[in-house]
Amino acid sequence: MGYTFLYSKNNEELAVQYRQFPDLVKVVILECEAARKCFRSPTCIRSADNPLGIPVWKLLSFHFWTGQCHPLGAAWTLSPENFANWTTNSADNFYLGYSVERTCTKLPVVPFSQREDRAYVFGKRLSYFTDAKYAWPGVTFPKAVAGVAESPGDTIPGTGIKNLGILDKHTFYSEVARSKVLVGVAQPDLSPSPYDALCLGVPFINPVTRWDEEYPDDRSKWAAQHDGLLWQEEPYVYHVRSGDKAGLMAALERAYRNPIDRYIPPAMTMESLKMRLAKLIHTDWKSRAEGVLEQRLATGHGDLFTL
Repeated sequence: MGYTFLYSKNNEELAVQYRQFPDLVKVVILECEAARKCFRSPTCIRSADNPLGIPVWKLLSFHFWTGQCHPLGAAWTLSPENFANWTTNSADNFYLGYSVERTCTKLPVVPFSQREDRAYVFGKRLSYFTDAKYAWPGVTFPKAVAGVAESPGDTIPGTGIKNLGILDKHTFYSEVARSKVLVGVAQPDLSPSPYDALCLGVPFINPVTRWDEEYPDDRSKWAAQHDGLLWQEEPYVYHVRSGDKAGLMAALERAYRNPIDRYIPPAMTMESLKMRLAKLIHTDWKSRAEGVLEQRLATGHGDLFTL
């Protein structure tokens, strides 16, 4: 997109690099914990004693989970998913997101007729299948594989799932692409792998782990393994309540009978990501920060920072 970027190995190197051309730097992006350390460091953040430090309004925190991670508020917290769609405590975060398009489109979609008659069960640790959160207790999968770190070559106890062991990235993609459906087990949360599967023409069964018993079909009250996909519909994503064996088998049957082509959710395309990145770079963060500090001065609440 024509932007120049610098990579810093740590906050000390960041501070040195920033001092060389501070006026040319539009934003500084750190992971949450690194950002917190910079906020607390007298040699990193700008202050009366460190006038060449990084202004707090230029500093943006990337936080993969819900919640915020910035003293100026949620708007300076960058999120991988559009949390505003499904949680109130992160609704004001900046949705930056990401895209798997460049990676997954390098691989061809395996024709449905050439795939193995099986499901790929997504769980990379044996504990995902023994934990109380496991979505399908008592279910035996007659034709399924998984790539679990422990006991490669064995069948995962109580599931009938063949364990392929640890897979490198290319092999993982290949095994998913040769399957007819990707089945979640409730963990891990918010993994990019369901997006990869969809891009390879493989639908995803998304376990719903929490719902309102009075209004069980109200998705706004659901929690799932991948909340970012809660609003995707069949035949791309099948939402099944944890423990619902009949619902799981019915979803598997529908997925087998309704093959899909390559699918990338509109918000996950590179073009959408570029639009959000441009908005991030060109937002007037200083003016927004001035508004936040004016409000804090008026109310006497919150920390104050040098702009």
